Amino acid sequence: MDMADVLRIPLLANASVVAGCSGLTRMVENVNMMDAPDIIGFLRPNTLLLTTAYAMKEAPHEISKLVTRMAEKGCAGLGIKTKRFLDEIPTLALEAGERLGFPIIEIPLDVELGDVSAQIISRILNTQTEELSYALDMNKRFSRLVMGGHGIADVTAALSSVICKPVLLYDHRARLLAEAYPDGSHSRFLTGFKAQLQSVMEKKAKHTDFPAWFSLCVVPEKTGEEVTLFSFDTGQQRRGFIAVPGVIGEDEALSLQAIKQAANVFGFDFMKQYALEEHMRRAKNEFLSDVLDEVTRSEEEIASRGKRYGLHKNRAYQCIVAKVDDSSKLYSKTFIHKEEQIRGFKDRLYEKMEEVLAHREEDAVLFTKSEYFVILVPLVERNKEDKRELIQILTTIQEEAERNFQINLSFGIGSEADRLSDIAYSFQKALEALQMGYASRKIGFIESYRMKELVDVLRLIPAETLDNFYRGTLKELAEPDETEKAELARTLAVYLDNHCQVGETAKQLFLHRNTVAYRLNKCEEILGYSVKSPNDTLRLRVAFLIGSMLRLNQQIES
Repeated sequence: MDMADVLRIPLLANASVVAGCSGLTRMVENVNMMDAPDIIGFLRPNTLLLTTAYAMKEAPHEISKLVTRMAEKGCAGLGIKTKRFLDEIPTLALEAGERLGFPIIEIPLDVELGDVSAQIISRILNTQTEELSYALDMNKRFSRLVMGGHGIADVTAALSSVICKPVLLYDHRARLLAEAYPDGSHSRFLTGFKAQLQSVMEKKAKHTDFPAWFSLCVVPEKTGEEVTLFSFDTGQQRRGFIAVPGVIGEDEALSLQAIKQAANVFGFDFMKQYALEEHMRRAKNEFLSDVLDEVTRSEEEIASRGKRYGLHKNRAYQCIVAKVDDSSKLYSKTFIHKEEQIRGFKDRLYEKMEEVLAHREEDAVLFTKSEYFVILVPLVERNKEDKRELIQILTTIQEEAERNFQINLSFGIGSEADRLSDIAYSFQKALEALQMGYASRKIGFIESYRMKELVDVLRLIPAETLDNFYRGTLKELAEPDETEKAELARTLAVYLDNHCQVGETAKQLFLHRNTVAYRLNKCEEILGYSVKSPNDTLRLRVAFLIGSMLRLNQQIES
């Protein structure tokens, strides 16, 4: 009940609102009757205070301070019984109440405050009982639908019918799962408004710091429309959303109760669905990890068991391995080794990758193995156009990862696997390509196994000879002991990777062209020869490749 409802009780028929009429919509959840100087410390939000002002009869100016502090604390109002200890309510108090929209009620002398308090509390309890009974009925109604085999679309329709408003249901990815309209017509939502709401939902879904139960916020749009959003827990740091066009305030208690109970049912259903998906994903990861580790080798067995996960026997695949750059640092600093948060982050990244693949390569198979995300891409034409399309897909995933999670994601592309049993070999080549990229001090890269043939040739040469060539070619840049020289080495490596294009190098390193040119000149001073002539650039490329091999061998040995 609100302050306006309080004034309707019979005992207050002759009471009058002497200030703060604009605040009569303040909700009343509790009544306090006390005459103590320190009463403010005992008051809670939405409390109505009834008093004779006995404690302030010698200092009536204190009433204005009490009004101000009660308004700041979110109290409902102040009822003062006059003509006993206080002839009239001080003007300063009335001015404060009017300014703050805080109701002040003058109660006649012949009215017992204890009786007023009892009647108000009785009304509050009756209202709460009605709301609880209504909530129980709603919960039973929505639960019966689910238990009877009906889906969330039917629960959404039932909620819309109860509150007589349109209802739209979104999952944690801001996907619209169900919508319902009480009059069966939703043409208004098909003309731009729903698209605007979708944009709002995508922004909201990126945040995970919602209250445990639900948050209520009104979102004004350029069209003048308003939407009330309710978020609810679906488990594993995920939030679902109920969107109701228009404003639903605290005065619509029954509608709020219906939405709350529907959210409970939605949350339970989502948790059940997510648990099933998690079980399926775990089984998929375990089986495909066995394929990569060659625990499962039979072509027939891979085809038979892999069919449920999207693998096809008579189709060639290419394995791609993805890893978050500096993942150990990310997990230790951002998530402070909190397993649940790390798992939640990995799940969200997995879902984002899955979303991109669903739009660009729906037949791709995505799974995880240890710290890696593994993609099996089906090969159809095997032409340059397909390869360009694959690079574009991986680039899109990198861009989405950076935009949504502020992380760098690197990829290693393996060899082509003509048979399902060859996927394990393709995985090893993808892993080597990824490790070669890291050994070259790259970040956010897409590395292919295409250099493997040259590496095979170089491995026939004694390690000491390779080391001498590496150090003799790169000199001080081979093992830079200063930050400046390390930056010069990285700039030179990226410059060579970009076919000696200064503009592309600057773009990839987020540097100005002049800075890149300056660093290349410094490299030439250290090396004693040009970094632009074909013979010297080839020599440098081979040196960098040898350096990657040497570092990789050191990592393996250690």
